[in-house]
Amino acid sequence: MKQQLIIRNILAILGLTLVLSGCVTREYVTGTDNIDTERVIDTEHAAMARLKLAIEYLRQNQPAAAKQNLDRAAALNDSIDGIQSSYAYYYQKVGEDVKANKAYQRAVNQFPDNSNIRNNYGAFLCGLKRYSQAQQQFIAAINTESNSQVAQTHENAALCALRAKNWAAAQTHFTVVLKYEPYRARAMLGLAKAEIHLNKPDQAKQALTKYRKMYALTPESIWLNILLEHSQNNQAMVTTLGYLLVSKFPTSTASADYLAKNFDE
Repeated sequence: MKQQLIIRNILAILGLTLVLSGCVTREYVTGTDNIDTERVIDTEHAAMARLKLAIEYLRQNQPAAAKQNLDRAAALNDSIDGIQSSYAYYYQKVGEDVKANKAYQRAVNQFPDNSNIRNNYGAFLCGLKRYSQAQQQFIAAINTESNSQVAQTHENAALCALRAKNWAAAQTHFTVVLKYEPYRARAMLGLAKAEIHLNKPDQAKQALTKYRKMYALTPESIWLNILLEHSQNNQAMVTTLGYLLVSKFPTSTASADYLAKNFDE
C-alpha cells in the first residue's frame, strides 16, 4: 500500500500520460531544392519517457532496470520534476537511506512547492524516526496551495506523530482529517488513541462509538476500547473486552499486547 502511494504521487508529479517517442522530424530546403530531413531528439520528452519506464520498473520490483532508465532520463534532462524523487524511492527500495535522503533534498530544492515530494519525504523521514524533520515536510506540504491531497497529508502527519508519541500533534492532525472525510476509519481510531493518551476519555469514547456504528470490530478497535477502560480503572470491562479480543482475534498483535499487559502502548 505504501509503495503504491509513493508511485501514485510520483505519477502525479508528472501530471500527464507519456509516450515512448522522444524525437521530432525537421524538414529544410537545401540549395538544390531537395528537401532533407533530420531526426532531432526532444530531450524533455525522451527524458520523461525514460522516467515513466523507470517508474514502471519500480512498480514491478525491478530496481536495476529502473536505475538504468533513471540514469538515462537524468542524462537527457535532469531538470524534470519527478527524476530526483524517483531516485529517492529507488534508493529506499534498495536500502540506501543516505542516498535516498540526498535525492529527496535535491528534489525539494528543485521543486519546493511540490506537495507530493514533501509528503513522500516526510514519510521517509518518519520511517527513520526523524520525527521533527518529518513534521516540517508534512507542514510544508499542507501549506502548499497546489496540494490536492490535504487530508492524506494530515493523516500522514498524524500517523507519524503517533509513532513519535506526540499525542497532541496527532489529535490536531486527525481532527483536520475528519473534517475533510468524517468517516475515515483510520483517522477515527487514531484520534481515539491520541485522546486516550491525552487523558480525554469522553472524546476518545465519542470517536470509538462513532467508529463502532460504521465499521465491524477489528483487533485495533477492541484494543483501543480496552485501553480506554484501563485508563478509567474499569477492570471488569478490561477483562470482558480482553476475552472478546483473544477469542475473536487470537493471533493478532493486539491480543499479544493484551496478554502481555502492554497498556502503555
